[in-house]
This record gives sequence, structure tokens and C-alpha cells, in this order.
Amino acid sequence: MGEPLANYKRVMDAVRSMVAPQPDGLGMSARGITVSTVGLVPAIKKLADEGIPVTFALSLHAPDDHLRDELIPVNSRWKVDEALDAARYYYEKTGRRVSIEYALIKDMNDHAWRADLLAEKLNERGRGWVHVNPIPLNRRRVRSGPRPSRRCRTSSCAGSTTPASRRPSATPGARRSTARAVSSSRRPRTRLRPPRWPEARPHRRGRGYRC
Repeated sequence: MGEPLANYKRVMDAVRSMVAPQPDGLGMSARGITVSTVGLVPAIKKLADEGIPVTFALSLHAPDDHLRDELIPVNSRWKVDEALDAARYYYEKTGRRVSIEYALIKDMNDHAWRADLLAEKLNERGRGWVHVNPIPLNRRRVRSGPRPSRRCRTSSCAGSTTPASRRPSATPGARRSTARAVSSSRRPRTRLRPPRWPEARPHRRGRGYRC
């Protein structure tokens, strides 16, 4: 959904509808709603003055301006110290402990000295008002080209460069001839029959269906 506090009015309309008692609202607890931001300082202070004690999370990801300017462009306008001061202001107005979100990226922001710097900056503003949530970045295998369709991934056409929709369909007789030719050769046996999609069957414990 992007940056919530950049769309402040609609976000607060949604929050008010969630916390309003039934039947006018959903009757949810404000403590069960989390509003996250990358550090829009004026909007953070405005949120604190609303008087709705939602859980507030600041996506920091770096304790120094040099790195955070690269990771989060808005840091060029509101620096780390300004964002932390606004987070502290939210705690003072609502009494709700602030969550600092920190995505750990190997060899970029996971250095020991950055952890010490973050602890130093947080402790300068008091104790017990904040907790840090380190989030290890998920490793992903980078692939070149578009991801193949499910049909290609589960059949022999996965390695072909011709799209399945443009590939001419073989007649049953041609498929049988091809299968006999392959089975009579000394190559490893390759099953060229079309993939058989399993029928959905109930889960053993009765929880939904699976294939």
C-alpha cells in the first residue's frame, strides 16, 4: 500500500472505522492495529496528537544518515535523529512503546558498530520506550528471464524456448509413435505424455483440500 502516513487522511479514516464500536465500526482494539512509517516527522506528530493509541512502528533500517540516505530517500528531508525524536514524542503522548523495524542486510547494515550506534541513540532518549525488531532479509535466487508457467514447470516443455500456446498440438497417433521411438533408443527414458493433474482430495485432517 506504500507509505501509510503519506496518505494520512484515508489511513486515519480506516483506523477510526476499525476502532469505532459496533454497529458504526468494527469494534477493534487500537492496540491491535499497527501504523508503520519510514519517518515522515510532521505526520508522526500529528498521529500522536490524534489520541488513538495504535501501535506505532518506525522503519529505520540504518542508524546513520550516510547509509539511510541511500536506503530511504525521505531521509534526505528528515534525518535519523528527527525521526527518533518524533517517535519519542509519540511514546510520550500515547504511552505506547514504539517498535523500530530494522531489516538486516548482509555487509550493508549489519555491522556491530551500527548496532552500537543505534543503541546509543535510543538510550539517549530514555529507556523502556522502544524495542528493536531485527528482520533478517530473505535470500532469493536471482533468475534471468520470466518465470515459466505452471504447465511448463510440470511437463517436459519446461526447457523449451517455444511458448506452450504457440506449440502445435500432437495427435494421439503421433504421440504414441514418438513414445515408441524414444523407448527403443538407448537414451534415458523420457515420458512425453501430457502431465496428469491430480484431482483435489480432502486433507487427512479434514482441513480444506489439496492437490
